[in-house]
Amino acid sequence: MNIALLDIRMNAQNPYISSMVSARNMVILSNYLNADLIWDKRKIPNKKYDCIICGFGSQFSEYNKSSQLIKDNPNSRIFWLIGEYEQSMFPAIHYGVIKENKKLEIIQNFVDVSKKQKYVSKIHELNLNLLISNQSNELTPKKYDCIYYGRWRENRKQYFQKYIKEQIYLSTSDKNFKKYKHIGCNPKWIKKLSWEEKKETLNNFRYSLYIEDEYTHTVFNNLGNRWYEAGFCNCVVFFDINCWNTIKKSEIGCFEDQIKDYIVIDSESLKNKIEYCNQDFEKHLAIQKSWRFKEPFLREKMLNDFKNIIFNNIN
Repeated sequence: MNIALLDIRMNAQNPYISSMVSARNMVILSNYLNADLIWDKRKIPNKKYDCIICGFGSQFSEYNKSSQLIKDNPNSRIFWLIGEYEQSMFPAIHYGVIKENKKLEIIQNFVDVSKKQKYVSKIHELNLNLLISNQSNELTPKKYDCIYYGRWRENRKQYFQKYIKEQIYLSTSDKNFKKYKHIGCNPKWIKKLSWEEKKETLNNFRYSLYIEDEYTHTVFNNLGNRWYEAGFCNCVVFFDINCWNTIKKSEIGCFEDQIKDYIVIDSESLKNKIEYCNQDFEKHLAIQKSWRFKEPFLREKMLNDFKNIIFNNIN
């Protein structure tokens, strides 16, 4: 079977060196499925595809070449990967599927509560964030305490105001610094993290702060990428108290009693947790590592389910 993983971005950043988790995920899938990863509009293979998997694209996705590839393969099965509820339409789907009256299947990372669109023939729910789960790096000396990293998200504004204070490091793109600053955040500002394998910037931190959008408090989305990134970078995770619904429904929900020790409610409680865990960091790291025992098996099952969906072996 010829499979194309389609995620052409307008800036055509090489996914093999990209810091974007969506690009890293596409590289993993291309290797697992032995698929062509099409990310550069100048390098589109001249071949027919049985299956086209549209990536986690956004408004920054190129659509002319992408939609043309879909049109040039009228008999191919079309899939769209959706990592979270707010993910915007993949432009190539609009022009190559909807306007052509074709159908597609969705593979998504959350429980769907909306009405299925007429162009969608089937929705599959898988924990796609497990793609980046990996064995722990060698534990190296930790230089810093707690970090929050990521883009600006309007639905986390109240939590940014609550937690992004002087005791925490904030890593985000240059264009987003002013948004955090505008709402009163005063962290230790640092540039975007590097995700070079085994040399990730996150390895330098003891703790990672986990918060989520208000919407996600009531609609289940699998644990975020930052949970799995903290795992292979040997970070202890502190969870905002409003994430309980996600935690309880996730693969670590059975450790609820232990997780209570890592719940925070505001910047002051976060500061206190940091001071407490600093008394024996490696003990707390070992506790959280024990929650991850099944993670490799869950990842392997997810990948197997993914392959079965693509090869049409399951409903």
